[in-house]
Amino acid sequence: MYLLGAVLLAFAVYRVRSSDSGVKGFFRFCLPQSIYKHKSAVLDYKFYFVNRIAFVIFFLPLIIGSSTAAAWADEFLRWLSAEPGLGHTPGTGAALLLTLVWIVAFDAGIFLAHYLQHKVPFFWAFHKVHHSAEVLTPITVYRMHPVDDLLTATMVGLLTGTVGGVFQFVYAGSVEQFLFLGLNAALFLYYLVGYNLRHSHVWLPYPRALSHIFISPALHQIHHSNAAQHYDKNLGFIFAFWDWMAGTLYIPKGKEQLTFGLADDEHLEYSGVIRLYFLPFRKLVAGYWRVRDIAR
Repeated sequence: MYLLGAVLLAFAVYRVRSSDSGVKGFFRFCLPQSIYKHKSAVLDYKFYFVNRIAFVIFFLPLIIGSSTAAAWADEFLRWLSAEPGLGHTPGTGAALLLTLVWIVAFDAGIFLAHYLQHKVPFFWAFHKVHHSAEVLTPITVYRMHPVDDLLTATMVGLLTGTVGGVFQFVYAGSVEQFLFLGLNAALFLYYLVGYNLRHSHVWLPYPRALSHIFISPALHQIHHSNAAQHYDKNLGFIFAFWDWMAGTLYIPKGKEQLTFGLADDEHLEYSGVIRLYFLPFRKLVAGYWRVRDIAR
C-alpha cells in the first residue's frame, strides 16, 4: 500500500516534468536500471535479507520497548501521587490528543537518535553504513547497522512509552490512540504519502513554508548528499521543525544535482555484506589505537 502511494506520487512528478505520458516512459522513469541494478543497490538487497534475520536474533531482545517504558512512567507517577486517574473520562478528544502526542514523541526519538548518529563519533562509525549507499532505492532504508537500529528503537521506545504511560496513568489505562491497520493513524498517513520516495531518485520538494514543518523526500535526499554544505543536514524523519530549532535544516532554492556516498570515496570500502557488519568495529578499534599512539 505504501509503495502504491509512492508510485502515484512519482507518477504525478513524472507527468509534471516529462512530455512523455506513456506507460513505458513512466516505468523507465520510475525504475531506471542504472540505479536499481547498481552494485550498491544489489548490496542493499542482499543486506536486507541477512539483516532481517540477524537483527531479530541478536539485537531485538536488547531494545527497551515502549511497553516497558510505559510501565516505568506509570509506576513513577503512581509513586508520586499514589492514585491513578484524575477523574477524566476519555473521549474522542483524548484519543486524538494521544495520537498526536505519540507521533511527536515517535519523531522526536528518531531525531535524537539520528542527531547522535551524526554528532557522536562512536555512533557515526555505525551510521556510515547507511550513508555508504551510492544510489538510493526504497530498500536503502534497510541499510542500517544493527547498532544503529538498536539506538533508534530504544530512543523511540523510551519516548513513546513514556507518553503512553502518562496517558495510562491520567486515564487509568482506558484511553487508546486512533489506529489504522494496527498503526498510529498519523504515522500510517505519513507512510502512505511518499515515505518510500525519501530513498529514491524522484525529486519531490514541498513548498518552502511547509518545508519548515515536514521533511520532504527532496530534503532527505539532500541529507544523503556527500557535498560539504549538506553534511549533517535534515536529520528529521517526519517533522522538519526539529532541524529548524537545531540549526540543521537545509532547504534548497531549487533542484540540486546530488551525489551520494561518503566523502573521499570512503564508501568504496563498504563493498560487501560482511564489511557492512564488521568494518565499523574495525575502524573504531583502529581509531582507538591511533589516538593512544598520539597520546604517547
